[in-house]
Amino acid sequence: MSSFELRSGSRTDVGRAREQNEDAMFAGLHTFAVADGLGGHRAGEVASNLALESIQALDTLSPTRAAAGLGDAVRKANRAVHDQSQRDPELKGMGTTMTAVVVESGDAHLAHVGDSRAYLLRGGRIQRISRDHTLVARMVDEGKISAEEAANHPQRSILTRALGAERDVDVDAAQIPLASGDRLVLCSDGLTGVLDDDEICAFAGDGDDLDEICSRMVNEANTRGGPDNITVVVVEVTGSGGTSAPRSRQHARRNPRLPVRALIWMALIAAAAFGAIFVARTVTNNNFYVGVTGDEVAIFRGFPPEEIPRIPLRLVEKTGIKVSELPDWLGVKVRKGAPYKSLSEARAYVDDLRQSKPKPSASPTGEEP
Repeated sequence: MSSFELRSGSRTDVGRAREQNEDAMFAGLHTFAVADGLGGHRAGEVASNLALESIQALDTLSPTRAAAGLGDAVRKANRAVHDQSQRDPELKGMGTTMTAVVVESGDAHLAHVGDSRAYLLRGGRIQRISRDHTLVARMVDEGKISAEEAANHPQRSILTRALGAERDVDVDAAQIPLASGDRLVLCSDGLTGVLDDDEICAFAGDGDDLDEICSRMVNEANTRGGPDNITVVVVEVTGSGGTSAPRSRQHARRNPRLPVRALIWMALIAAAAFGAIFVARTVTNNNFYVGVTGDEVAIFRGFPPEEIPRIPLRLVEKTGIKVSELPDWLGVKVRKGAPYKSLSEARAYVDDLRQSKPKPSASPTGEEP
């Protein structure tokens, strides 16, 4: 029997480029989670907070019951997000990632969907214990691109799995034995998008004030531009018990990564038939596109059609600017479209277009015709 004590720190921040925080987190007695909402406007925020409700409920149970019910809680969260998106037209298409951990009897029980991450820090080293469910991660696994190329790939934010995309979801699961002194880090891609694993290790292992550690990581991400919402939870394990190497109880091997990889491949095989659907429904909200619908300039969410032709753009807002009213050369340029990394950048481009519209000529009486 292991005897562990837990303490945690956490912080979430809107970042420098977002208008609202669609991340959500929970740090309880033995249950911890991070969710990154998708959908834009209020939909992403609704999705992440709605999904956390069933996870938070686990913290009212004993650790044993919470660990046993973790997978079901994530599947329940998925149904809640999906059903709510079907009931409310304003929330249609919303989704969220979910990375949740329950610590019980010296083990970390992990349930994971999406591209938020979970790490284990031990002895000054860091090990990722979750796998990104992204198009780019799949391309790396298939040998189409390298890990270095994936880090800056234009499609790196496209999810292949998320809560709410369908009424049923495959949930990655792992059970990792813990040792005294271990630290767990759960975080959204607003952190991992700007800090690499070694940098996260250096921050998360430096100091005893866990809230301060989380704040330093968030501040560093903001210093580097804060392109997305940033959320991080750090959990420290103290006490006696546990083992000296992270491994699955069912598959105790000298290489700690093998059990997790086996689960990953099983999940990939099961999800392959539905990958295209998940990709189409879970284009993340950090890519925008200014194009044309009919004769009107509009802002869309998604990627340029030539980059990912099978994923439809989602209309964010119409601008009221008619392409036929623009100078011919500019109309041609607008019809080709232009991608942007934030809604504010897209709107700034639209404002420039408004300034380019010719002024109505005045009539001889001084009145506009």
